[in-house]
Amino acid sequence: MNYDFDINNFTRIINSAVVPADDHGGLDLELGDTDINIKKPYIDAEGTNMGNSIFISGPNGLTVYMRIESGFLFTFYRENEQESFKSLEAGSPESIKSFTWHIWTQIVDYVEHQEKADVQFQNQFSIYGVPYDLEKLLEFEKEYGQGTYADGFYLDVIDKTGLRTYTEEESFLHAFIEFAQANASGSTYAIWVINEKLDRCPIVVFGDEGGIHLVAKNTEEFIRLLSYDVEITVGWESAYFYKSENNSDESEHKSIFLQWIKTVIGVTPIKTDQEADLIIRAANDQFADSLYDFLIKYGIDVEEGFGNLQEYRTLTAFQNNFRGRALPKELAMLFDFQQNHPNYAQYFLLRGYDPSVLKKWKQDEQFQNALIPFARATSFGAIYALWDEGKGKETKDMPVLVLDEENGISVIAEHVLQLFRLLTYDIEPILDGETVKLSNDRDNYATSNHIENYINWLQANFGISPTEAPYEDVIDTAEEKYTDAFWHWETSLK
Repeated sequence: MNYDFDINNFTRIINSAVVPADDHGGLDLELGDTDINIKKPYIDAEGTNMGNSIFISGPNGLTVYMRIESGFLFTFYRENEQESFKSLEAGSPESIKSFTWHIWTQIVDYVEHQEKADVQFQNQFSIYGVPYDLEKLLEFEKEYGQGTYADGFYLDVIDKTGLRTYTEEESFLHAFIEFAQANASGSTYAIWVINEKLDRCPIVVFGDEGGIHLVAKNTEEFIRLLSYDVEITVGWESAYFYKSENNSDESEHKSIFLQWIKTVIGVTPIKTDQEADLIIRAANDQFADSLYDFLIKYGIDVEEGFGNLQEYRTLTAFQNNFRGRALPKELAMLFDFQQNHPNYAQYFLLRGYDPSVLKKWKQDEQFQNALIPFARATSFGAIYALWDEGKGKETKDMPVLVLDEENGISVIAEHVLQLFRLLTYDIEPILDGETVKLSNDRDNYATSNHIENYINWLQANFGISPTEAPYEDVIDTAEEKYTDAFWHWETSLK
């Protein structure tokens, strides 16, 4: 049975994933007034077999030592530091046998509980798996303890109870993976799942009394925030980190954590409120626009916390994208439709852009003058732009590009009306560095609120039917016609 003190159970405990495999110092535990060290087997620099043991330091110098050697399980004890070790046998003192059995069952309980907690933590991440940074952070936390390295923070297994206060919609509940307590009052951190690679997804915080806010662009930036060793403050309007002059207390293992961040994660810790604010601001610059519309889809109150987005959503801001060129009447009509139907195609949004947005892809002025950004393409900040080939085409007839900061640029539609047809598929485009991809697994996406209204509008105004074959109908034709030409043009700028 689980508690039987035999070689099989001892080996099971020693080989548990809870015991560090790459640290010869082993696992240190405190159970009441007893200290315990568990080590996996290893070979030292001189070739000697070491570890494969449990060392128990009890009260008043009582010590118990368990070890497998040459295929046999040995147990020794001494009642105080002045005595030598003796073999623990049936005739040994009852108090020693009772103590050893009691501690052994506690060790088994601890290891099994931690194993179960690890499985539950991993299960939160479903088919995606735990992101590398959080997996390593979990290993660190198991070694040094929860709440000992970043104020108010610890990894946790969190059910969907808090999320359900916003909506019971399954697509909303599946869109967030809560994974940690954010502060002492009960706020939680979650990954917003907009990419199958979770380490590239943004981190949000859910306030215990309300408020949903972006805090980091990805898991690396999130761990940099933890290095500040200040718990986050969350309200309806904002989330921020503030360290007062009187807040000089450091978490017990902060210095070890900072070194760990540098060596294991490969990022630099932060030291000021301003640095923390820059991380939060960068996340909002890239994702707030998308998160705002995602929350609207579920009827969630977004009146507070997203106030600065409205300036980019006005007709004037949208018209300014064209910088003297004609605004296609087709886009003007769609903008009017958008005003009353704010969620009609997966993450698509006609909006204004500062011309400097194109500098993310190329500093060349000729490149920037030839592209007209006009719409958000994806949840993670990709944009749609028209390409002026210099052939005198009207803006409505210019090819449409999708620009992704991580994976480059790709042609996606021959002209504006073809893009309109592509939008009826109601899936955001994903670039992989070479071409555009669309997910065929649309069952995992919440259908846009007004997709049916959009399809009816498109048929009524332009006689265009929806597509169920987006590559054949739109993307492949556009890539074949324009990809080489765009590549030659872009190359010529270098």
